[in-house]
Amino acid sequence: MVFFSKVIARKKRSKAKLQIIFRNRVLFMLIIIIACFTLLLTQLFHLQINLHHKYSTMSDSNRIQLIPMPPTRGQIFDRNGVVLATNVPSFNLTITRQNTSKPVAEIIETLSQWVDISEQEINKYYRTDRVTARQTPVPLKEQLTEEEINRLSVNLYQLDGVDISSQLTRFYPEYNTAVHALGYVGRIDQNDMKDIEAKNIQNQYLTLTHIGKKGAEKSFEDVLRGTMGFEEVETNSNGRIIRRLEQTLPTPGRDIYLTLDMRLQKVAEEVLGDHTGAIVAFDPKTGEVLAFVSKPNYNPNLFVNGISHKDFNDLNSNPNKPFLNRVMQGRYPPGSTIKPQIALAGLEAGIITATSHINCQGYFQVPGNKHKFRDWRRWGHGKVNLYLSLVQSCDVYYYDLAYKMGITPMTDFLKQFYLGQPTGIDLLGESRGVLPTPEYKRLSFNQPWFDGETVTAGIGQSYWLTTPLQVNQATTIVAQRGQAFVPHILHSIRNPSTNETVINEPVPIEPIHVSRPEYWQSIIDGMVGVVHDNKGTARRIATGLNYKIAGKSGTAQVKSIAQNAVYNKDALAKKHHDHAWFTAFAPANDPSIVVTVFLENGGSGSGVAAPLAKEVIHAWMTGFKAPLQTPKTNAKAGE
Repeated sequence: MVFFSKVIARKKRSKAKLQIIFRNRVLFMLIIIIACFTLLLTQLFHLQINLHHKYSTMSDSNRIQLIPMPPTRGQIFDRNGVVLATNVPSFNLTITRQNTSKPVAEIIETLSQWVDISEQEINKYYRTDRVTARQTPVPLKEQLTEEEINRLSVNLYQLDGVDISSQLTRFYPEYNTAVHALGYVGRIDQNDMKDIEAKNIQNQYLTLTHIGKKGAEKSFEDVLRGTMGFEEVETNSNGRIIRRLEQTLPTPGRDIYLTLDMRLQKVAEEVLGDHTGAIVAFDPKTGEVLAFVSKPNYNPNLFVNGISHKDFNDLNSNPNKPFLNRVMQGRYPPGSTIKPQIALAGLEAGIITATSHINCQGYFQVPGNKHKFRDWRRWGHGKVNLYLSLVQSCDVYYYDLAYKMGITPMTDFLKQFYLGQPTGIDLLGESRGVLPTPEYKRLSFNQPWFDGETVTAGIGQSYWLTTPLQVNQATTIVAQRGQAFVPHILHSIRNPSTNETVINEPVPIEPIHVSRPEYWQSIIDGMVGVVHDNKGTARRIATGLNYKIAGKSGTAQVKSIAQNAVYNKDALAKKHHDHAWFTAFAPANDPSIVVTVFLENGGSGSGVAAPLAKEVIHAWMTGFKAPLQTPKTNAKAGE
């Protein structure tokens, strides 16, 4: 009995002990569960309350995005509708940084396994990427071949933010022709971005990678660019578009028509040939620029997608400076081309008359000074009046006139002709030139003015610096007897969506009034004699003409010649040869064209530049029906 009692007691104690252990374990598990729930609740609170805004924003941005839609750039045409700049489709490999999940360097390394990507393309990508918004696709490799497209298409699913995109690329079908007038587009760089930010128009360039860099492309950028559009899309977490929701279509850029006539432009380009120089032509009745040639030139298509280092270095190191727009940025002494305007100043000042004359012995001396200012014809011209002074381009006549008139009255009158002054053409980057005045010399060199500098200013030397554009405008004003227009190259603007066209109306200059209208005729008669008088410096070009050309030759000295020395072209380096000028209009009694030819270090104005001008004028006057002749030039012909 006692034995059973002990056994029962032990069982009871064992059961109680097990119950305690069980309770402790349950309690421990309960604590663990409570702790876990507490942690979960805390995290849930953090996510729902503290991070609600962050994840809500991320969710929305992952789901709905606004994608900028670039506008189509406007086209450029000549006055007759010849296409000068257009857009052609191309396929590019692009990276959109906003949508990438890997470092760009790693992405490029992967892509390089599928297509060849050069170091230059990689560097170009990074340069563009630095100034481009994150949401804008940046081209890594452009103008993909069909084989490259096929190879990429089966692999791109592996890379977020990488796409093959089709876009319109600028193309210049006339290549080098009129490049200095037309300009080109190129990739937006940091300098462009500064200008864009200064104008506060960043939103207009969100997805654009190109901008007008030079010429008409730059000058009319706001017209050609168009207005950005936007597309609202739904995307997945990898940034891939899964649904398109709404669009605000971009407004395409407007087309522009230039005043250039490509028929005349090509004639001028052909006759200028391999000469370094410029040819510019106006319609004198409107100020429209008909031809705009600067040589050497270059192919603008090289710049559209980024010019290679080799091509750029070849152009940039060319001693003849193909990037220089000689028509409106090249500054040169005008030489005798400005004698008509100086003669008009003398008539208006009463210093000369149409019949007064001097006796030219081949030199001029300032009273009290032994220095002899030589005429281009060393033995002189004899008895010279106004008419013969222009026909034979007598330097002594203009030395004497300039000295008697004085530098300030002379330059005050001549600046009305835009000599040494901006013409106001509607292309950006026009050079001012230099009007030779005592003030200019004092400010530039801190030196006084001397009488001898007035003397040489009378033949377009001294400190004179003008552009071919300025000389052509000065001649136009004479042709129009003081009533002319600001030169312009924009003819009209057309809206491609509505076909509405707005004409760019000519803007008149401040008229030049002289006291006696016959003064204009005296000057024009002398210029006609330059070509059609048997003593004229450019008489050789009169052959075969059934209309009258009024012109003026000019041979501008580059290197000073010692007092008693004779100019010997063959003994001088090419860069020291005289510049050749010829400026003219036709028909003389009712001009429809004004042309100026400038040949850098070209020699004789009448012997080299005049024959080229004749071919340009004759092509225009005959409606391009007469066959173009090879100009017969003579670099040693004299003035």
